Amino acid sequence: MPSVSIVRSDEENAREAVQRAIDLIGGGRFIEGRTEISIKPNLSRPISSSSGVTTDREIVAGLIEKINSLTKCKINIVETNTAKASADETFRRLGYFALSEEYSNVRCVNLSNDRKVHVQLDGDLFSTLLVPESMMFCDLFISVAKLKTHAEYLYTGVLKNQYGLLVSRARRQQYHGLMSKAIADLNRFYRPDLSIIDAIVGMEGFGPADGKSKHVGAVIASADPVAADAVGARIMGIRPEKIGYLKYAAKRGLGTWKSVEVIGSDITSIAEGFDMIPMRYYYFSKIPLALGRFSLGIRNLAELLRLARSASVTIGLTAIQRRMSVYGLLRLGKDTVFRVQE
Repeated sequence: MPSVSIVRSDEENAREAVQRAIDLIGGGRFIEGRTEISIKPNLSRPISSSSGVTTDREIVAGLIEKINSLTKCKINIVETNTAKASADETFRRLGYFALSEEYSNVRCVNLSNDRKVHVQLDGDLFSTLLVPESMMFCDLFISVAKLKTHAEYLYTGVLKNQYGLLVSRARRQQYHGLMSKAIADLNRFYRPDLSIIDAIVGMEGFGPADGKSKHVGAVIASADPVAADAVGARIMGIRPEKIGYLKYAAKRGLGTWKSVEVIGSDITSIAEGFDMIPMRYYYFSKIPLALGRFSLGIRNLAELLRLARSASVTIGLTAIQRRMSVYGLLRLGKDTVFRVQE
C-alpha cells in the first residue's frame, strides 16, 4: 500500500513543509547516493505561484536543501519552452536562476535547447520518444506539480506534469485527444521517483491557467504518482475514478489510487471544495478532443496508404506478400495509424 504524506504549509514555511513531507514517507532513501537529480516544477507560464498557476519556488528550494543534506550531486531544475515564454525567461522571472546562483550544484536547464535523442518506446501511443540528454543521464527524477483543476480533464497534478517534457511544443496540441495514452507513455519513461504537489495555493475553475487561485495550505508527497494525484483530487472534492487518465495510468501499472495510506494531516481536515467549470463547457470540450483523435488517425492512415503505394510500385505486391505475413501487415497498419513518433 503506497504512502502519501500531507503537511500543512503556507508560503512562509514551504521549505520546512516539503522536507517534512519527504521525511514522513521515508523519501530520503531514494535520494541518498544519487549523483545527478532532475527536478521538474510546473512552470507553464511566467506567473507567480500565488496565482495558482506555477510551482512555489520555495518548495523547490526546500527540496534542494533536503537533497544537499543527504548526498553530494548535481541538481537540474528542468522545464521546456511554452507558448507563453521560453523556459529561460520563466526561470528568470520566477527566481529559479537565483537558486542556481545560491547553490553551486544547481543549474536551470531549458530542455527545449538540450541535445536530444530518439528512444524506442513500445508505448500505447508513442513508438519513439524524443528525450533531452539531461533527462537521459539523471539517476533520480522528482516531479513537483501544482494542484489545479483542468477544463478538459477535471484535474491536473503529478502525472500530467510530465506532459511538459514533450519537447516539441507544436506537437503537444496533437495529443490532447489522446491524453490518457500520452500521459501513460510519458510516465512509463519518466516515472518520478518522488512526487510532490504544491497545494499551498491551487487553482479552481478554468484551470490549468485561467482559473482563480484557491488557498489550501498543504504540501503532498509520495513515491507513487498515481496515489499522490488521487489524494490531491480528493482534497479538491473530485473522485479519482472520474479522472480518465488517472484510471488509465493505474491500469497500466504506474501506481494505484484505490488503497492509499495517508500520513500527517488527514484529507478531511485539508479538503477544500474547488469550483469546477460548468459541465456544459466540460462536455463541449470533448468534441474538439474527439475530432483531434479522428484527424490524427486519418493523417496516419493517409501516410500508411502513401507508403503502401510507394512500396507496391517499387518492389511489387508479390514481394511484399513474400516478406510479410497477413498478421505482420495488420500489425504494421495498427502501429502506423494508432501510434506516433514524437
